[in-house]
Amino acid sequence: MTEPASLIDPLKRIGTVTRVTASAVELTLPNALAASGRRGLAKGAVGDFVFVDCDRETVLGRITEVGIPEKQRPSLEHQIEQEALVEPNGRVQLLATVSKTTRKVSRGISSQPRVGDGVYQADGSALSASIQDALRDGADGRAEPLMVNLGRLAGLEDAEISIPPEKLFGRHCGVFGATGGGKSWTVSRLVNEVVRIGGKCILFDPTGEFTGKVAGARQFAFSEASLPGQPLVRFPSKLLSELDLHALLTPTGQSQGPMLRGATKSLRMSKALRDLPHLFTQEVEGNRTKVLIRQGEIPFGYVIVEEHGSIEKANQSRVAFGRAELMLAEQLASEQCDFDFRALSRQVRNECVRPVGGDAANFGGLDNATIGYCNTLIIRIETYLSSPELACIFSQDGLDISAEIETFLSDPNANAMVLSFERVSFKHNTRELLLNTLGRYLLGLARHGRFRECPLVCFLDEAHQFIGRSVGDEQNHVSLDAFGLIAKEGRKYGLTTVIATQRPRDVPQDVLSQLGTLFVHRLTNERDRETIEKACGDLDRSAAAFIPALAQGEAIVVGPDLPAPLPLMMTKPEKGQQPESHGPQYQRFWGGGGAVVEG
Repeated sequence: MTEPASLIDPLKRIGTVTRVTASAVELTLPNALAASGRRGLAKGAVGDFVFVDCDRETVLGRITEVGIPEKQRPSLEHQIEQEALVEPNGRVQLLATVSKTTRKVSRGISSQPRVGDGVYQADGSALSASIQDALRDGADGRAEPLMVNLGRLAGLEDAEISIPPEKLFGRHCGVFGATGGGKSWTVSRLVNEVVRIGGKCILFDPTGEFTGKVAGARQFAFSEASLPGQPLVRFPSKLLSELDLHALLTPTGQSQGPMLRGATKSLRMSKALRDLPHLFTQEVEGNRTKVLIRQGEIPFGYVIVEEHGSIEKANQSRVAFGRAELMLAEQLASEQCDFDFRALSRQVRNECVRPVGGDAANFGGLDNATIGYCNTLIIRIETYLSSPELACIFSQDGLDISAEIETFLSDPNANAMVLSFERVSFKHNTRELLLNTLGRYLLGLARHGRFRECPLVCFLDEAHQFIGRSVGDEQNHVSLDAFGLIAKEGRKYGLTTVIATQRPRDVPQDVLSQLGTLFVHRLTNERDRETIEKACGDLDRSAAAFIPALAQGEAIVVGPDLPAPLPLMMTKPEKGQQPESHGPQYQRFWGGGGAVVEG
């Protein structure tokens, strides 16, 4: 067995502590000067990890600043071509404590450095081993715990870092970065690592860049497939909530809103009457079914069910309808639109009856004035039912995604599902409503204990489009809060989420505060950086200063289970797993290189 590398190597001493503050130390860096052809020999650059020798323990730090004392700067220019006599100094941010006996890293500074303590360059393998030992603790007591391989500490070739899934996904996760920073590669890496270790995840892919890029994943597409052999799926309209329906149809509050609410209640009653035939006597007359409402031996009249399930109200028994409401109160309490949408426009029209007195036994006749007020709503319903943009909800084409999710969850050999929204229209807020209802559906499964013995991780790319917004109008709107609710309460049910975005400032603070582990790639927008700093107490100004200059694929990883913010160079996705996130291909299609369009 190879002997672990020593934490303190006398040959790697780079300086001496000259000043100590609560969270940093200043030190001399006699070998940091790059002048006189010594650049390759210089030791002590910004970003380097160091160990401060504090007798029984060592303190892990990172160099954040290197400079020449002001009084020595003039002499540096005169000595630049010869052996320089000036002595650089620097500043080290203190990150964590490393035990010399156990070699494990722990959060906080348990032994403060003192002036005169030596500072040594950190050995990559020794630092990596110390961090790995700390992360493995508490991983369900397994001798060989499952580990998600991420990459290596930036600047250290032999410092590989892996994290147990409990400490990576257990408190939710965020991946942030500007365009070109490596955000998509990190998402791809995490998803494929879940597959490798035998976990379960669903990736919601708004742009289609992950289609075909996840090993062994079940690939599905809404609206239109972008991959040969990719099955088309639809979200069953019966799983829409009444709030979703109102946000989609935007009825006016004065007349259309009450009629639409009455129509959805009537259609739920119609379905309940048909689903419970043993409780009610039914007589078929042509295209209508007369349902006798009775309690014991006392009859209250008939409820008339038309073709497709609409209920006739004009001049029909109001008493029978009211009694049926009481008898079916449990079924009518549902918020889901579990009825035949082909009957909705007809039912809205049927709701337009003239008002009658409180003791009247029957509804009034059809009110043409109210029908006129509701005419735009009726036309909108019929238009939406045949709209190609909304086919992913109202059409019968494609597989039922709720059934496919259930099959995926029940299959022990299925590890990943990728749902592409690339071809889903933004018209009518279809994309936002569809993804939000899917999130709410998964949260409903979680609340019923579906993921307690089969934890599920949901990956949501371009999260700023689907979290913290509302769709609809002022009177009928639905908050896109499904994934926010998953972040707030899903953890206790075994349902966690990874949200990825290039605009963290557009994600609500109450959602960001629920994220445990953050992968912060390059962010150039000041508001984005401030948002991340506020959301994560461990990311102070010194660590955040590195964010604008991070290389492609490099990320600062912050989390409650990590000993300190760690700069990682994420492992590049394997061939065939790299997401299609390139921009316009000018060299390929401009300058006569592309197809010539005649006109």
